[in-house]
Amino acid sequence: MKLKALLLATAGVAVAGSASAADLPVVAEPVDYVQVCDAYGAGFFKIPGKDTCLKIGGRIRTQIVSDNLQDNDDTTKYNDYDAIARGYLYLHTMTDTEIGLIRTVAEMYSEWNEEGGSAMKVDDAFIQISNNFADVLIGREASMFDGFTGAVDIGVVDRNFSDQGTLQFSLTKSLGNGVTAGVSVEDSSYRDGDKNSIDFVGKIGISQGWGSFSVAGATHAIADEASVRDRFGNAVVVGSDEFTLEKDSSTGYAVRGTATINLDMIAPGDAFVFQATYADSASSYLNASIDSGFAGDLAAGGVSIDNGMLDVIGAKGYSLVAAFSHYWTPEIATTIDGSWMSLEADYDKGGFAVDADLDRWAVDASIGWYPVSGMVIALDAGFANTEYDPAGADSVDFDEAKVGARVQYTF
Repeated sequence: MKLKALLLATAGVAVAGSASAADLPVVAEPVDYVQVCDAYGAGFFKIPGKDTCLKIGGRIRTQIVSDNLQDNDDTTKYNDYDAIARGYLYLHTMTDTEIGLIRTVAEMYSEWNEEGGSAMKVDDAFIQISNNFADVLIGREASMFDGFTGAVDIGVVDRNFSDQGTLQFSLTKSLGNGVTAGVSVEDSSYRDGDKNSIDFVGKIGISQGWGSFSVAGATHAIADEASVRDRFGNAVVVGSDEFTLEKDSSTGYAVRGTATINLDMIAPGDAFVFQATYADSASSYLNASIDSGFAGDLAAGGVSIDNGMLDVIGAKGYSLVAAFSHYWTPEIATTIDGSWMSLEADYDKGGFAVDADLDRWAVDASIGWYPVSGMVIALDAGFANTEYDPAGADSVDFDEAKVGARVQYTF
């Protein structure tokens, strides 16, 4: 009996030992956790196994804007409204290297509109290398020429200031005390210029606690010719050939000055902006294109006018822009901006003659509610008037009035 009891006890101990081993926790493999990159600001994290820090962001924008509410005795049938639902994806990287800090930006979006159509587009995409010498940027980014590009939340009517992304190679140098200077070569085709040609841009500016001031200048490569198109964008045909205009000169130019005054003494975030621009055969730098509905009739024979045609016929002019923003509370702000543009053209070549002045003013205002960080809920209204005054004929004018609303969240 004693031997039997001893054998049973031994077996029990063995079973108990096996059960205890099975219950032991499994040792986890080491994990390479994502690290936060504080040096580059909020939102950056280190890509595992790389020296690169990545920031992923996005934006959802929903918006509706009316078509023209004015009656211009025009037979054109306008849609009732334009609406979009758009999603943005932002990818930003920062890498500290032997040649300097390498920054990359890729921004893209897709959208649906009120007609059931969809589109995808890459917006800005560039590489920037920053070191003690300068900042060098290669890719598509806002033109170095651009200063003020709008203050209202939507901008339902066009105002006459440059706001153009371009392919470019630019160099910017900090001179100390908030002073910077830069030069850039930019693709002319983005401004309806000559194909496979470049515009040269230079800029100098200062930014300090009181605000900022900058001046910029650009030369513009004019296209060899411009096709004459009707108000619907169709080429005008003479015989069997498209009717084209030959350029008056090869190069245009533009200059601008922009001043921003911070008005934090009224309310934090308040500001006033004034900008003046002059352009000769470089109409894109004024955003002077006239291609909205009835405005196409402002040229003889119902010809549609775009920046390329204005450059070819040697149009010259200026624009003045002003804007004011006021925060009633940190969450509610009203903004108004407006522009005045005056152009003149005198061209007579190849059976096409223009001797006329064109004046346009536009004003846009918005009220925005920003209940939480990244959220915008805004209402916007705008009005514009364009007057075309040809020599020896009656002047013609065109009014635009639009309203819009936007709900947007950026994260």
